[in-house]
Amino acid sequence: MKIAVMYQSLRGGTRRAAIAIANSFQSSGATVGIYPVTNIDAQFVLDADLLVIGTWTDGLFGIGAKPAQIGKLNALPDMSQRKASLFVTYEISPTKSLQQFEEWAQERGIDLIHQQGFKVRGPFSKDISGEVADFTQKSMEAIAPTDVGLG
Repeated sequence: MKIAVMYQSLRGGTRRAAIAIANSFQSSGATVGIYPVTNIDAQFVLDADLLVIGTWTDGLFGIGAKPAQIGKLNALPDMSQRKASLFVTYEISPTKSLQQFEEWAQERGIDLIHQQGFKVRGPFSKDISGEVADFTQKSMEAIAPTDVGLG
């Protein structure tokens, strides 16, 4: 299984989450490429079984929260009919960002299989390893071939 993790990060929190996600997929046996959205390996991305795309949540105290710098994500190659999991990093709430990120994916014809927020900013940020494992598991379950019983 080949997975491309693409992210954009302002202060490093989303990059750290992307690295944790990539490591989790690798420990599950996947071949993983991890790239900032402005410097991807286009061939790896085209060959990937799953695209993972992440950005941070922009907005003041949850008001007007949205996925940050969506224009940079628009520069990614065509992803229509491709399976993808999305993630956002946040400080207060990921709800509005995830909703808008889902809309962005739908507008591009992406086959969205999972989305999740990770709280990574602030002095009281928590360990996200359990959440990352959950994200990885749900994403892999959605793309894994199912065994068909023969009787």
